[in-house]
Formats: sequence, C-alpha cells, structure tokens
Amino acid sequence: MKRQKLINRLRYLRNFEFINIFFLPGCLYFILSTVGTVHWMYYIVSMFVICFILAQGVLYWHLKLQSVRRDERALPSYSYQIFRLFKWVNVLLLAVYPALFFVDRSSTDIDFGASIWSHLIYIFSILEYVNYYHYQLSHDSMNDIRYLMRHRKIRRSPLWKDMQQTKGQ
Repeated sequence: MKRQKLINRLRYLRNFEFINIFFLPGCLYFILSTVGTVHWMYYIVSMFVICFILAQGVLYWHLKLQSVRRDERALPSYSYQIFRLFKWVNVLLLAVYPALFFVDRSSTDIDFGASIWSHLIYIFSILEYVNYYHYQLSHDSMNDIRYLMRHRKIRRSPLWKDMQQTKGQ
C-alpha cells in the first residue's frame, strides 16, 4: 500500500473509531428511551466496555498513524506495556456482565432486566475485544477481503502483530 494511501486509511480508522465512541451510546440511549426501557444496567455495562475498547482502538490507530508519518516500522516502545495493561483490564471488564447476570439470577431482590438485546451488545463487546487483541474480525477493505479469500482464514489483528513486534524491543 502506498504511503499516502496508508496514512489516509489509518486516519479513517482512527477517526471512525472515535466517532463510534459517541455515536453508539447515543443510538443506544435514543432506542432505550424511545421504547421506554426501565432497566439499563446491562446495556450500560456492555456499551461501556465497547467504548473503552474503541478508545483503545483510537489510541492504537493514532500511534500507528504517527509511526507511518515518521517512517518508523514499529510503535513506540511504551505501547506494549499500555496495550498489555488494557488487554487485562478488558478481560476484567468483560467479566462484569456475567457477574451481574449471576447476581441478578441468584437474588429475588435485584432485577437488572437483561434482555436478548443486552446480551447481543455484550457479545459485540467480546467480538470487539477479539478483533483488536487476537484476530481481525472486521473486513472493511478489498485488501482484507482478498486476504480472506486467498488464505481462507482470518488473520491475526494488527494490534496483536504490533504487540509481538514491540514485545521483543
């Protein structure tokens, strides 16, 4: 990929993730308030995790963009520690939803009101985590689709690859 095209792509990814940090909760708020949902706890927890991971994506794409602009191959050396910490915080945050569900189901005094939609948002938060820290699940460019068709498998995420490279520094 030519340098300017790569810069444009990274800028798009960074900005799109940033917009989604506000757009997705806004849509959720609009939908839940329109249909008169009473119990928001599960929705809030799941959406928070998604937005937290999206914010990490913004940071990652920004660091990647800066490294390409400076003609550097790797992310800054401190990025490995930051994303390693984020990875474990994400796992802890992803555990909150099932913990809430267990408390909700084991107590008759508490009703957080889980629904199929809140479960789907939670599953989306897991997929977003996997997409950034393990395997690339989103395929939004022809290059991604060509790779998928040629190799018939999903590839490791760019952040995973960069963490492996930065870990060795």
